[in-house]
Amino acid sequence: MRKKNVRFVAVKTVKKPATIKFKTKSGKTVSFKALRTFKQKQAVHFRAKKK
Repeated sequence: MRKKNVRFVAVKTVKKPATIKFKTKSGKTVSFKALRTFKQKQAVHFRAKKK
């Protein structure tokens, strides 16, 4: 059976640490660390069967 090389760009969800800062109504500054998610493009290639 023949096989084909398949290449395309996929979207991958990645989490990165981020520091969040904001001021409250009373004027206090609050900061904490959190995980920020965003989409990242990634090239994908593999060998697939011919249908």
